[in-house]
Amino acid sequence: MKTTRFEIIIALIISVLLCNSCKRENGFTIDGQISNCNNCNIVLEKLSPMKIDTVATAHAGFNGKFTITYNDSIRHLYRLRMNNATPIHICAANGEKISLSADYNNITDYSISGTTDCEELKRLNVKMIESTQKVEELRSTVSQQFGIDKVSLEKSNLIADSLYQSDKLFITNFIKKNHESPIIYFALHQYVSTTPIMQLPADYETYKYVLEEMKAHNPDLEETRYLESEVKRFELQQEQQNRQYVNLSEGSNAPDFSMPNQNGDITRLTDFNGKEITLCFWASWDKKSIKEVQNYLAQNNGRTTILISLDTNREQWLQAIKFHKLGNATNLCDFKSLESITAKLYGIKTIPTFVEISGEQKIETIR
Repeated sequence: MKTTRFEIIIALIISVLLCNSCKRENGFTIDGQISNCNNCNIVLEKLSPMKIDTVATAHAGFNGKFTITYNDSIRHLYRLRMNNATPIHICAANGEKISLSADYNNITDYSISGTTDCEELKRLNVKMIESTQKVEELRSTVSQQFGIDKVSLEKSNLIADSLYQSDKLFITNFIKKNHESPIIYFALHQYVSTTPIMQLPADYETYKYVLEEMKAHNPDLEETRYLESEVKRFELQQEQQNRQYVNLSEGSNAPDFSMPNQNGDITRLTDFNGKEITLCFWASWDKKSIKEVQNYLAQNNGRTTILISLDTNREQWLQAIKFHKLGNATNLCDFKSLESITAKLYGIKTIPTFVEISGEQKIETIR
């Protein structure tokens, strides 16, 4: 019985489909060697916004070599964990082979090849480590100089601000370069020391760009759905706040408020009755507001200055007060950001905002 041309074509198509299916089922492979990690356990963890799942494990032999294979047809973010060492981040999908070499005693100085995503994650990691080290060195220098002079303090602040702007530019360019990859979600949530580089209130446009790219190129990822929920929630809050803003005018009564200070004690506006006051709304993650608050304090105009922070993290807030030498002012924060009742009472839409109040507690200027 002769085989027709049509039957041959059908057979070829089936063969191709079967081969592709086999390739998908083979998963991706990580071949690695971790020196000084003899006989240690290697764990592959899948990362998602709300949880971390262990998906594969391996045991490094006497020479530190190991192989891990995991089946996942969708490109995800992972991390390799070796005992207590800093994890190594991976981004891979089926059919890819990744080669890794590292020293357990200096795990951050690893080499990796096989996918562009993994190489880019290494580049991101190196940058964040370098920046964190520089910031910690700067903080250590400032904290050791109890009587630091104004010139040295301003120099330190300029260096810190330059580092921050450099990191933000790096992350922005990193996201644009890798816009089709899910690693941009990871880049969006990077920290230097304890400070996030990107913040949704201050970097809304970047968050929106990442969301649009994730929806276009990685619509099935949990990260995409989570980011969309995060952005939509922020947009809804902004709409609600815009409806709740109070329009204060010069000469109107300054709304009273109560907020905890650095020690947790409640401070009220009426505690300062009879004094000329300036309320400064700022946040530790907003470098512009920090700089303008410092400039205002340096004027030494005789007014009582109350710094009202829109931070949400107490430790980060306290560190910023110490690092930027803001302790001479009254510092208040309820850790609710723009949801703070005080921020709403004074119609705060952006930071920094300065509200000058007379001794009779009347609004003089808002800027």
